[in-house]
Amino acid sequence: MPTIAALRRFTPRTLWGRMLALYSITLLCFLVLGLGAYYRLQFVREIEDVQDMAGMLAEVASQAVEDSVVVGDYDTVQRTLAKTLHYSPFRSAAFIDVGGHALRIAAPLRADDAPPGFIVAMVSARLFDVNRPISVGGRDYGVMRLTFDDAAIAQRLWQLMRDAAWLAAGCVLLSLFAMHRLLRRWLGQLTRLQRFEADLSAGLADAAARSGDAPLEIEQAMRAVDRITNSIRSSFDQRIDTLVDTLIQHKSALDEACSVCELDPAGRIVAANDRYVAASGFTREALLAMPIDQIGELIEPRRQGPGAASTLTCEVRLADRASRPRWHRRTVVPIFNALRQVEKYICIEIDITDRRRSEQLALAHARKHEQAAAFARCALVEADFDTLCRLLVRAAAVGLQAQCATLRRHGAGGTACVAAWPPVHSARAVPDTWMAGTAGGNAGDRGGSHADGNPNCAEVALRWGDARGVLAVRGAGGDGFSDHDRYFLDSLGGTFANAVERHDSSARLRYLATHDPLTALPNRAAFGTRLAETIAAGGTVQLLVIDLDHFKNVNDTLGHAAGDGLLVEAARRLQGALPPRAFVARLGGDEFAVICPPGYPDDAADACAGALVASLHRPFLLEGQQIFIGASIGIAAAPRDGAAADDLVRNADTAMYAAKQHGRARGCRFQAAMNERVARRVALESGLREALERGEFSLAYQPKQNIVSGLLTGFEALLRWHGPAGVHGAAETCAQPSAHPSEFVPVLEDTGLILPVGAWVIRSVCAQVRAWRDAGMPPVPVAVNLSARQFQQENLVDMILAATREAGIAPAALEFELTESMLMSDPAVSEGILLRLKAAGIGLSIDDFGTGYSSLSYLKRFPLDALKIDRAFVRDLPADSEDLAITRAVIALAHSLGLRVIAEGVEDAAQLASLRANGCDEIQGYLYGEPVSAAECLAIFGACPLAGSVA
Repeated sequence: MPTIAALRRFTPRTLWGRMLALYSITLLCFLVLGLGAYYRLQFVREIEDVQDMAGMLAEVASQAVEDSVVVGDYDTVQRTLAKTLHYSPFRSAAFIDVGGHALRIAAPLRADDAPPGFIVAMVSARLFDVNRPISVGGRDYGVMRLTFDDAAIAQRLWQLMRDAAWLAAGCVLLSLFAMHRLLRRWLGQLTRLQRFEADLSAGLADAAARSGDAPLEIEQAMRAVDRITNSIRSSFDQRIDTLVDTLIQHKSALDEACSVCELDPAGRIVAANDRYVAASGFTREALLAMPIDQIGELIEPRRQGPGAASTLTCEVRLADRASRPRWHRRTVVPIFNALRQVEKYICIEIDITDRRRSEQLALAHARKHEQAAAFARCALVEADFDTLCRLLVRAAAVGLQAQCATLRRHGAGGTACVAAWPPVHSARAVPDTWMAGTAGGNAGDRGGSHADGNPNCAEVALRWGDARGVLAVRGAGGDGFSDHDRYFLDSLGGTFANAVERHDSSARLRYLATHDPLTALPNRAAFGTRLAETIAAGGTVQLLVIDLDHFKNVNDTLGHAAGDGLLVEAARRLQGALPPRAFVARLGGDEFAVICPPGYPDDAADACAGALVASLHRPFLLEGQQIFIGASIGIAAAPRDGAAADDLVRNADTAMYAAKQHGRARGCRFQAAMNERVARRVALESGLREALERGEFSLAYQPKQNIVSGLLTGFEALLRWHGPAGVHGAAETCAQPSAHPSEFVPVLEDTGLILPVGAWVIRSVCAQVRAWRDAGMPPVPVAVNLSARQFQQENLVDMILAATREAGIAPAALEFELTESMLMSDPAVSEGILLRLKAAGIGLSIDDFGTGYSSLSYLKRFPLDALKIDRAFVRDLPADSEDLAITRAVIALAHSLGLRVIAEGVEDAAQLASLRANGCDEIQGYLYGEPVSAAECLAIFGACPLAGSVA
């Protein structure tokens, strides 16, 4: 694009200049091409001529040199070479004999101007030195070398090029001069056309003057101009005639379509057409000389253009002879004379009555739509029902521009005014004349109608909830209400009905968000809000958390429907047993909470808990059955037991679980020690989660002694845990366990960690037995305690046998201790597992015998080897006669069944003597040996393998 712009800048503007430039460029192109071809041809011919001449001279010179060399006449050779250089294209000549001696002759220097270097280079590239060997009779005498004079040859070519260039330049200049003269002469006829156009515009010429030597194209162009001139003149005449006819027709059409009058410069009417006279309401005689401002009432401000004498536009209201109102658009146009002064005015008025009424109707529609949309937006967000009713009557009155509007509700107690517009102080203050003629409006849920046939009143029937009502409006004018007006009322009624329905739905959702759908009590969210508000108000706040006892059994036996019925009845009883102003909520499942009235003392809260327990202890009648449940209640008081709602609820939960642990069906008040136990439990559970992976478990082995022989009869493997620092509140060493087994083993049971830990214990015992055997210790059985969850494993026996095979020991090296409750939970299954263990050679014993609920019939069927008397019966021997009697009975029972008896917890000689006297087989306790590590067991056995009696 920049290149094209630059070319346009240098392009001549005139036609002859452009033609001359085009001719010059074309001529120069042909001239350059022609000279180039000519120069190339001359160059080739010159080179060929020089080569031919050089060949001929070299031939002649070589003959003469051969004759002179034979006789040894070198002077003749020199003269021959000099003659060869004279008038030849060579610059030098030389004869070089076989001995290397050279005879050189150079041509004299020329004084001509040096030619351009590129020509010399071209000549040098085409010509090479001439070398002719001189030999006579087969004998070589030397070489004759002729060197071309490149500059002289190039000088001749350069002179030829200059002469040809000067000649071509002269021809070009002469040709351009001739072309310039001819173009100026030929195209000069176009210049005469400009003068002809001016003469033609002035009416002084009829045809263009033409010269006889103008080119044919210019002649044809000038003739075309003549034809166009005549055509334009004829066309103008026709258009003027047509314009006059059109103006006449337009005037006639204007008279038919518009009211037109003519005004003098002072604004008085001087002439008017029939339509203007008819529309003005005056006679023609009364109109003449009447100022235009007295015709009609101006209803729109004047709009006038700039300047004193400009077009004026406005709207006026007229009354025709029938006194009907009409609206006109008035336009006053000034007419100027030759001096640009106002000569008169033309007033044109167009009847816009229909358009005006359409605009008013459109505005009324827009107003109604605006009110309907505004009411719909308010109905989406307005939550107050009374405000919504006031917005409804206001939208109806403003949308219809009514005199008044009311919303009345029909109920069992009669009809009441809910809202009115314009606003009044009360429903009774609504004037009866406002609603004169309105009907009751029970035709349907919604529907517009005239009130008692009065077209100036309209109403629509509404329904919200179970009640009915009527929205009625009374118009201010006499035109009455149209169908569109009644449709507008219908739309407002529909929006109002939807808003009422949405309001009811929102209220229902808000209720469901804060209440339990089953019991209709407040739910957990409402309880949390109420508790936080009560605590924030200050004072003592008593909180009761209630959990139904054995509720799961009802669901499992009678179904969830019965459980739901029980919850409903329990909620009713709780509400009946509570003091006034107490707040009860269902937290979820079978858990409830009660917030006592503010300022309740502890004894009153405890009494309230007792009343609640008593109300729930009475039987429930479900599906014809009496169901007995109870309730465990935890009590906490703020701010003593927690200043925050979450803390108070958590502490009340802790107290409730304490009530369950102490026998259920009671209330328990929170104490700080409960949290310590919970914190201790949480710490234990957290520490035990990864204790196995961290290698924090170990085994201690307590020996067992034959009470008669005093020999070692076996060991019992006891689990120890050396957890991380902080479980007891201080760091423990590896030798001191983090917690007693009676404390952390139940946690392992509850969390299910007892399964992997128990498997580890079995594998570790098997590996230790193998290590003792390899160290030379005689085989003695090692007892392992099995938990209830381990015993319920389907692959228990397979896992035990796999551990013995992996360690390479016999299954008889193991003995498992089981509790009575574990075996009696499912005796049939327990019997099958015990038979498989016994078949593998594993010893079996019942631990803590006498503390469970064993059945003697099943005890006889189980393949047992021993019974272990619980330490609770051994502790007070022989002083306690009851413990002594129980011990004798257990020993006698075991021996009658062929079982060994092992007493555990033996700590002094008196206990040992009593057990020996009553026939006990083995003892285990601190008197014989404390639990020690595996290495200490080996050391003790190595020092005294068969001794160890404490008798």
